[in-house]
Amino acid sequence: MKSIKYIILALIVGVLSSCETYPDQEQEHTAIGKLSGEWLSNVYEANGTTLVNTTVYPLRTYNTTSNDANKAWIRLGTTQTFALLGKIDVNVGQLSFAGSAVPNEAKAANTFTIVEGNVTLNSVTTESGVKADGIYIKYTTTVDGKTYVIKGHRRTQWGDAE
Repeated sequence: MKSIKYIILALIVGVLSSCETYPDQEQEHTAIGKLSGEWLSNVYEANGTTLVNTTVYPLRTYNTTSNDANKAWIRLGTTQTFALLGKIDVNVGQLSFAGSAVPNEAKAANTFTIVEGNVTLNSVTTESGVKADGIYIKYTTTVDGKTYVIKGHRRTQWGDAE
């Protein structure tokens, strides 16, 4: 019985003495940090109030392979007339998007122009009650010559019903 106590004591001492503490790890972000993400979005006609349809689309904004601080990829939809896939200009300090006659890789031989676009931090209350960043992009496309507005919020993973 005495030897079992010593074995248990030796195991506890061994476990406790083998624990190492590590300094806090610094979290790295891409160069466009606050502008990148997946956004649950609706697409509206140019007036910004009439929905094109009721589908919620994932809008994705992400860094370039060279991690440029002033460029990003944007992707919305794939087959819709309002679909976007192209490399745009960004200003991280102003949380804004821009781009003129951007080749639209989602629609061959077409372009799109971002009239205005921005991210507003903690500006949207989601259906789950969680605050999230908002996104707004107004753009024109040569696919159909129309102007569209994208409004949405950063995906939170908190059970949003949207």
